[in-house]
Amino acid sequence: MTHGTVDTDHQPVLEARNQPLSQTHNSEMGQREEWNKKNPPTEAVIVRGLKTTELTPRRYRNTKARFYRLGGDIRLQPHLSELPPGGASVNHRHTTEAVIYIVKGHGHTIVSWDGVNSERIDWQEDDMFSFPVWMWHQHFNDSETETCRYLAIQDTFMVKAIGLHQIERFPENQD
Repeated sequence: MTHGTVDTDHQPVLEARNQPLSQTHNSEMGQREEWNKKNPPTEAVIVRGLKTTELTPRRYRNTKARFYRLGGDIRLQPHLSELPPGGASVNHRHTTEAVIYIVKGHGHTIVSWDGVNSERIDWQEDDMFSFPVWMWHQHFNDSETETCRYLAIQDTFMVKAIGLHQIERFPENQD
């Protein structure tokens, strides 16, 4: 081979693989990916009836949910979640930004950086809120008789594409 040319017959071939998601001790990623395979995002341009659309149980999170890919989006992934009366999600954190819009019901979210020094965000239908990336948070339905629903819009597709997507559950026992 002469200098400055490329020998295309003898170039190495690199195997293409999906980048594995990072794992932590309390990772929720395996359960989430398994659930997502069984319940792929609904592809649409518009979603109507967020208060009544059918949702699928997401037992690992103590909610029902439906994920969407709207307009072929490659960065943002919305999902609609429902908490049962008096219910609570698991305490968790994620590497995606999230903006949460309350579709129906009322409740509160507890947020914390360390699990000890927490703050409470009270919310009701038609409210919208957010919190910093990687902050612990847990959602609570304050009604004993009605479900509540929230629409979370996250940059999941983008964060996943660059290999930084992670969801971690809060440790059961803090020392």
